[in-house]
Amino acid sequence: MRVLIVTTLLLLGCSPVASPRVEPTASAAPPPSASPAATAVATAPATATVGAGLTRYVNPELGYSVDLPAGWHRAACSRGIATTSPLQSSEIFVGVPDAEEIIRGGTPFVGVRVADAGGLTPQLWLERNAFQPDMRFEPVTVDGRTGARAFFETTGTTYALAFAERGWVYEIERTYFGVEEPVLERIVMTLRVLGDATVGRASAPTPTPTPRSIESVVDALVDGFARKDLNAISETMAPCLSVGAVPGDPDMRSRAAFVTTLPSEFAAGTSVRLQSRPIDDDPNLGRFVRSTWSRPSQTDQRVDFLLHADGTRWSVVAVLIRTFPN
Repeated sequence: MRVLIVTTLLLLGCSPVASPRVEPTASAAPPPSASPAATAVATAPATATVGAGLTRYVNPELGYSVDLPAGWHRAACSRGIATTSPLQSSEIFVGVPDAEEIIRGGTPFVGVRVADAGGLTPQLWLERNAFQPDMRFEPVTVDGRTGARAFFETTGTTYALAFAERGWVYEIERTYFGVEEPVLERIVMTLRVLGDATVGRASAPTPTPTPRSIESVVDALVDGFARKDLNAISETMAPCLSVGAVPGDPDMRSRAAFVTTLPSEFAAGTSVRLQSRPIDDDPNLGRFVRSTWSRPSQTDQRVDFLLHADGTRWSVVAVLIRTFPN
């Protein structure tokens, strides 16, 4: 089964954005799912306040909000705004702590994309971009705003919503791996497009990341592993890493989720030897350094740490696991 938003997010990669506002809980019931009837515009009741037990996530830059159950939050592996002309952005929301955030096939999450509509209506957008094999589409009105929804023909449950505003499409979509998860549908139904957005308007300059050379990052990474200092290792890394075997399908995981695996490795006798120089350059992947992971009674592994610059600030962005000594 196809889960397009997973592919989209993997292609966009990971990058930090400005922290959105989170509003406190108010007392009201969360909205039910829209009716599956396809012969008329389905309607969900308006909700002026946050549902009981929920927290409202607000993104003032893009002009939308979504209500999240306890324990849910914006993932570290959210791309944020990739481009502004045309607008392309994505954020994902997960129900696990940061130290357990691993995004792979089978991981339940909800994603929001805000993008240039390209002349498409919300329903046409969904038909082209969000579907499973038994998907159907219909107009829908949620909180007084008309858009479109994608739903499963067999169950009538909502898979995605889309609305148009400012020449953009706002789409919220959930994962589906053959088993219904009602909490995901409830989150989908809380998407609200707000009356204002600040993207593209004159505003205070975004702070420039503190410069950090690639050499200093590599040296800090080598020193961190030599001392088995988890904080030092974490400081060299971007908030989100791509981690996996090459060739293979990588995971997206928070740096905390990667670093928290290291104590058990060290306790089991794993030693990590990094080659600080030369800093290699792959024509397809970019700059990286090699390391060798030795485990008792196992064949050594080559693990490459891929580095990338955000402006003039370098960080580790991927951990590529290879079979030594390829």
